[in-house]
Amino acid sequence: MKHKLLYIIAISLLVTGCRQKGDIYVDPNDPMNLNYTSYAKQFDIFWQGMNTYYVFWSEDETDWDDVYTRLKPKFDALDEAYKADGSVPDSLTFIALYQDATSSLIDHHLVLRLRDVHTDQLYVYSPGSEEVKSREYVAGQKYGKKVMKEEIQKCIDQKLLDAGTWGEKGDDANFFGIRTLDDGRKVAYLWQSSYNMLASLKEEGETDEERVYINNIEAWMDMCLTETRLAGIILDNRCNRGGKVADLELVVGSFINEKVHYADLRYKEGPGRYDYTDWMPAYVEPAAKRRDIETENIPYIVLTNAYSISMAETSSEIIKKLPTGRMIGERTYGAHGQLMPYNTYFHDGTFGDINNGKHYVYTSSLQVRFVDDGILEGVGITPTKAIYQAEDGYIGAMNKALDYIKAY
Repeated sequence: MKHKLLYIIAISLLVTGCRQKGDIYVDPNDPMNLNYTSYAKQFDIFWQGMNTYYVFWSEDETDWDDVYTRLKPKFDALDEAYKADGSVPDSLTFIALYQDATSSLIDHHLVLRLRDVHTDQLYVYSPGSEEVKSREYVAGQKYGKKVMKEEIQKCIDQKLLDAGTWGEKGDDANFFGIRTLDDGRKVAYLWQSSYNMLASLKEEGETDEERVYINNIEAWMDMCLTETRLAGIILDNRCNRGGKVADLELVVGSFINEKVHYADLRYKEGPGRYDYTDWMPAYVEPAAKRRDIETENIPYIVLTNAYSISMAETSSEIIKKLPTGRMIGERTYGAHGQLMPYNTYFHDGTFGDINNGKHYVYTSSLQVRFVDDGILEGVGITPTKAIYQAEDGYIGAMNKALDYIKAY
């Protein structure tokens, strides 16, 4: 019996000694693990955090153990250099190491906020952003709220839109416009920089700009649902950085009569890389106030570009699959793994300390597997009709949308 017990202990030690790093759990949110003073420990805690909280290990081809083996000695060397003469790495050297570690990861929500452990210099790095900028159809293009204001004004100048209204709410902006066709029918157009529609409709607005912002949402919804001569709907998701998934109730639920099963979702329920929950269906339910655009045969167009992000992508994926839906523009950013403050309950999502901590890692909280197209994280949503801004400018997709509505 004694020999048998010793044999079992020996085998246990052998198995433990050969254990993959992927089986080791270190809580990256524990204050004790955040109180480090070396580059090597910073990398170690970051690596362990990703090992546990990164939700895409079932899909990602990155060899995370190899990342540790290759890079840990390089961070050790930074510590040795500091001990020798007090030297710290320059920004390019520091970021290059983390770029090496993360550039092949598919999570396009991933953002690293890292502080030099000795100088407190903050560095921010987004692997997904770097991937998107490398795409051939993105090269040289400009994106953002300022650009959209300029491009929408061009649409007005060229009579693609009647004059509309701009609203501002904090860092967000939106534009509601109408295009009256030659036969008198109307096209309802809405652009917004992010999704926060339902929450905004519960507010009254503290400034004139905020009240216009809220009124723009109300006006677009009202026109889409009640205009008797509605020729088509255009939801412009270009340069939309995402936001609240609950807004699917408005931009999809308002135009369906039966609930739509658009994706399946899953979290990580344990610290192991592959400790996932079962897949759970995600639905959009019909809104209480809605219009049957399928029966009325009203086309619903969603416009996208490479900087349609997160909720702007999810809504586009669903709209393009509607009976009268169509997606025009560019393949989107590729950040579909929704963000939830749930890592108290699940082992996934953001970790670290954003309030002057030495690291804070912003990463997806769940996997999204679209019903027809599967997991598209890091890839993006492909349009029904591709129109590239590098070739046709922003106005090209708008022209194509209106042509499609006229001929529908």
